[in-house]
Amino acid sequence: MRTRIGIAIATTALVAAGAVPAAAQDGDVTISLARFFGDCDDTTQGVTDVKQATSECEVIQILTNAFNAADNGITVEKLGGQNWGDYYPQLSTTFSAGDPPDVAVMHDYWLPDFAGRGLLMPLDAALADAGVDFGDYTAPAQGAATYEGEVFAVPFDIHSQLWHVNIDLLEEAGLVDDAGAPIMPTSADELLAQCQQFQDATGTQYFGHDWFEFGVGARLFMTLVWQQGGDLYDGSMATVNTPEGQEALRLLNELATTCSNPAQGYTDSQQGFLNGDIAVLHNGTWVVDQYSRETEFDYIATDIPNLYGTPKAWGSSHMWVMPRQPDEDPAKAAASLEFLTFLYDSIPDWAIGTGHLGPRASIIASEEYTNAPQRVNYAGTADIAGLVPAVQGWAGAWDALAEELNATWVTGKDQAQALADAEARMNEELN
Repeated sequence: MRTRIGIAIATTALVAAGAVPAAAQDGDVTISLARFFGDCDDTTQGVTDVKQATSECEVIQILTNAFNAADNGITVEKLGGQNWGDYYPQLSTTFSAGDPPDVAVMHDYWLPDFAGRGLLMPLDAALADAGVDFGDYTAPAQGAATYEGEVFAVPFDIHSQLWHVNIDLLEEAGLVDDAGAPIMPTSADELLAQCQQFQDATGTQYFGHDWFEFGVGARLFMTLVWQQGGDLYDGSMATVNTPEGQEALRLLNELATTCSNPAQGYTDSQQGFLNGDIAVLHNGTWVVDQYSRETEFDYIATDIPNLYGTPKAWGSSHMWVMPRQPDEDPAKAAASLEFLTFLYDSIPDWAIGTGHLGPRASIIASEEYTNAPQRVNYAGTADIAGLVPAVQGWAGAWDALAEELNATWVTGKDQAQALADAEARMNEELN
């Protein structure tokens, strides 16, 4: 672990200090941590060896345990009751109540809403003084942590969508090459043809996907729009009702009706894949290690196929921020920043233990990362992952898009009307 960095807060800006505040040195500094990733206290109690972790929750909790167990005079206490779906409303409530956490996890697409309202501490100078090499971060990670030219976060990963493939099933249908690798479609027509060939040969579902629970359809929609050279935002407004958006939604609905089951959500589609009943599952980096352990068939995680010519895939970033406190406490500020630098140093543990993409070039190039399960199979995703626009209101706009898209394959809403309504609703949120 790196040595104490001695950073204090003076009014509203972080400034370098010559020594750690006395309260931190006395060992009586407790800071609060707001995060999602689940609760796993029953499996991590007293565990400080991150190699024992088997999930996102266990990795971050064991890392926290290890930090608390070190002789650093700081205790990190996790705030309770913050599940993924409720996290941001609850985080907003802490600001309204005047009692925000000292450190919080945040997705890249929420950063503009909080930083734009002055609720987060800018970290440029403090991180540089702490020895954090921001230049080692990949371009997407640097962009995710920056708002209006200032750094507000420590990126922990880039997570993205992948294709999770049952090689045994594809082999039955003749859809693997001589080396046993899946033959990836290179166009929308090839994808649908492979689906037909597979289902004719096996009578088994080709494509699995969360069609309505967590907005996964919107992620694939964005990927398909990007692959056509389009975008969902032109710098001032949402632009989804476009030829590229129309084609992306057409393909999604054709997949839903001919190759998949739109009644399946996240849990059902995942279980179908793990049971060996689905050939290809569209899910994220966060399940790679779980699937590597649990699948009883020949399993490969790989980049999403490039169907329209431009290699691209939806991505996002988990990041760590320091909320601005109504009453600044230099000791807590120093302790919080020390925890942030510990998390920065722990990025290799997180990337290797979760399946997420390392957001730092040195990690991606490391032998330990490369040798982790499946990583070489989707290494290309680190280069093609794209993040949503860093603009205020995008989180609400994204929810509106997901709802409108879902309505086309769940309730049969007219696709043209859904895109028109999505664009209008998104721009209401952005404005």
